Amino acid sequence: MSRIIVKPGNVYSVPLGDGSYCYAQALESPEFAFFDVATKTELSVQEAISYPLMFRIWVHKSALKTWKSLGKAPVSDSLSKQVLRFKQDALTGKLNIYINGQETPATLEQVQGLECAAVWEGSHILSRISDHLAGRENKWVASMQPRLRG
Repeated sequence: MSRIIVKPGNVYSVPLGDGSYCYAQALESPEFAFFDVATKTELSVQEAISYPLMFRIWVHKSALKTWKSLGKAPVSDSLSKQVLRFKQDALTGKLNIYINGQETPATLEQVQGLECAAVWEGSHILSRISDHLAGRENKWVASMQPRLRG
């Protein structure tokens, strides 16, 4: 099995299973930015990253098995900055804000709208992209929303 090497700036076409492609750019591992477009023909690297950001998530390397590398482009200033994510302890329900490997206790209000600190598998990524493009809520995103417990 060949080893997948991912470097910041690499741009990939992501086959959506219906003959169309979405596009992603590798950021600092394991994060990727996904762009808000689906096309029937593959775009160039510069075209692919010219679209607005759909979301940025951590991606498990196994997801890249079906992706095609299109080349490399500089990572934009906005995408090179770390973003806040949240974590919620499964047992206690305690919330934390996570950035740069550091966790800080947080309230429910402080984590609203943040991405969950989770690594996504390929099938879940495709589900999320398809739902976004169709304007539907994604069940995986919904299942990871922070909730008050106790």
